[in-house]
Amino acid sequence: MCTHLTPYRPLKTNPQAGFTLIEVMVALAIISVALAAFVRLTSQTATNLGLLEQRSLAMLSAQNSLAELQISTLPAGGIREMACPQADQPFICRVQIGPSQQGLRPVVVDVYLARDGSQRLASLQTRLLERRQ
Repeated sequence: MCTHLTPYRPLKTNPQAGFTLIEVMVALAIISVALAAFVRLTSQTATNLGLLEQRSLAMLSAQNSLAELQISTLPAGGIREMACPQADQPFICRVQIGPSQQGLRPVVVDVYLARDGSQRLASLQTRLLERRQ
């Protein structure tokens, strides 16, 4: 018989050796909320960029319509609508020419999206010199 036995010693364990399942789940929940917020922010930024581009193109259309009026003879007063596309946007320009006041005529150019004539995207107001013919 063997007379030499070693006494039983439990293995040393470190209570902080790893993460528990609950800790991992909480960390994943926090990360998923942060990622969802980032995706929403990115989506809103892309939408705002598209609207800004559309408004910039609308302002170019208004400036072009005003430039056309400046180089031509002003038509009679009233409101006119005409297509004024810019890039790939089908804009409608609404031009309002007022009565002459001391040789100057007030002009307002409003730009709307063709499919939605209720939302004004750009507006320019000025007074143009009335040329005598």
